[in-house]
Amino acid sequence: MIDRRLFAIAKKKTLILQVVIRCISLGLSLYIWRTLAFLLSNFVQGRSLNLSLPFALILLALAGKLVLIRLSAFLTDQASADLRVALRTKVMEKAFRLGNTSRQLPATTLAQLSGDGIEQLEMYYAHFLPQLFYCLLASLILFAYLVLLAWQPAIAMLICVPFIPLTIMAVMKIAKRILNKYWDQYTNLGSRFHESLSALSVLKAYDQDEAKQQELAQDAQKFRKATMSLLSMQLNSITIMDIFSYSGAALGIGLALIAFQQQQLTVYGVLVFILVGAEFFLPMRQLGSLFHVAMNGISSCGKIFDYLALPEKKDGTIDSWQEPLDTITVNQLDFTYENQETPAIKNVSMELQKGTFTAFVGKSGSGKSTFAQLLLNQLDEYQGAIRWNQTDLKELSNSTVLNKGILVNTKDFLYAESIRENLRLANPQLTEDDMWQLLDRVKLSTFVQQLPNQLDTVLEENGKNLSGGQRQRLILARALAASAEFYIFDEITSGVDIESEEIILATLKGLAKEAIVIFVSHRLYNVLDADRVYVFKDGAIVEAGTPQELEQTSDYFNAYFTEENRQMKGVIGNEG
Repeated sequence: MIDRRLFAIAKKKTLILQVVIRCISLGLSLYIWRTLAFLLSNFVQGRSLNLSLPFALILLALAGKLVLIRLSAFLTDQASADLRVALRTKVMEKAFRLGNTSRQLPATTLAQLSGDGIEQLEMYYAHFLPQLFYCLLASLILFAYLVLLAWQPAIAMLICVPFIPLTIMAVMKIAKRILNKYWDQYTNLGSRFHESLSALSVLKAYDQDEAKQQELAQDAQKFRKATMSLLSMQLNSITIMDIFSYSGAALGIGLALIAFQQQQLTVYGVLVFILVGAEFFLPMRQLGSLFHVAMNGISSCGKIFDYLALPEKKDGTIDSWQEPLDTITVNQLDFTYENQETPAIKNVSMELQKGTFTAFVGKSGSGKSTFAQLLLNQLDEYQGAIRWNQTDLKELSNSTVLNKGILVNTKDFLYAESIRENLRLANPQLTEDDMWQLLDRVKLSTFVQQLPNQLDTVLEENGKNLSGGQRQRLILARALAASAEFYIFDEITSGVDIESEEIILATLKGLAKEAIVIFVSHRLYNVLDADRVYVFKDGAIVEAGTPQELEQTSDYFNAYFTEENRQMKGVIGNEG
């Protein structure tokens, strides 16, 4: 019911204060019940009463309870906010450390975990746990007072109390299976909805939007049934807890009346048992009403801390590597993704040098993009060696690698900010002249100058108000602004017009004179100007050389090139 890992992040002080405040409030309630019982017993026995002082003290106690309720609510909000910030910070830091690795969660699942998942855990920590600890103390405090009046009814009531948490625990064991399905269906529904929303234009184009809507409706119906099963179980458990609560109170009051009849208890004692009887079971009853919150919180807690406990890539110790990067040497590199048997990279060796425009080509799934990630230390657990100059890549810290190398691909994002702000993401020190020079290198300066607000033109999300070619060239300009020493451009010309493709390739060719540049592509025709080409197939390098050498000596290169030309001319489509 309690995950100790939570207390390593959450502040225990706030939780303890909430429990103490509730215990003080209970003490004030007990004082009120005692005073009322005392006044009523004197009234029943015909004694004279001075009501002014007792009622003044009761009002003062009620005012104190009101202040404590407000203070408890404040502490609850504070505990919620602190935990929410701490956990989201932990999750985001973990997400950045995992990066684009095989252990990383899908973006939609991660968003749900850091959003609704943390909200559920926050409710569990700020509401359920304080009530749980308070219940244990409240039962003992009330029992300690009542047992001094009459031990038989006090013990009877105390014996009935454990039946409520036992009911909760029994129901939780049953509900755990339901809740696992509930959370899985919730995350799956969110993922499918996000995918359908992202691909809405594709669904419309192929007239599949109605079919997808029906699939989502079926998933939503399954989720609704899981939710109703959970709520039904909660309501049933509340009913059972009510039975124990009211039965225990009735049993205690009944035994108190018997003790009064046997002259073992005074009128005052009987009245105290009647007034405190409901209060005796109220804390545990309130705990039961938080059952749904507890189950969601426990499930969220497990998933969040399981994510935070995922193994990370080890960070190197060299954090101030100042020497210029001139060569990258790869020696007999092997890599296999987690939970896969077939190696993604097999026995790859090569040397990359500054001033050389290098291209990786191969069909989709050939391993070229995986190898590019390995060169930037984005994947770990590989065999073999990667050296930057003479330094093993594993010895360099992540910050050092990020400062020296950049991976640019079609997934790079343009924010709904101005062109100026998007460029400054890579280098906050850029001057306006620097920005115009960068835009000129990618042949975008004329286009931007014609815009009404020029550099202050606000882009739509991910550059939707730009053409595909303009978007990729702006992404390239931003990468150039970083002034890195090692660039990998993965399929950056995919889906752009011929003019933009030629501009991008010319820019990369010029960049290779001052940095190590790798261009990853599945098209052979746009790497013919590279200084050296490596052909990947099934995770291995099957050919390497200049484009001219490969055209003359490589059967695989020529067969691949011929097939590509046929596809571009539509020959395969016409034959089909």
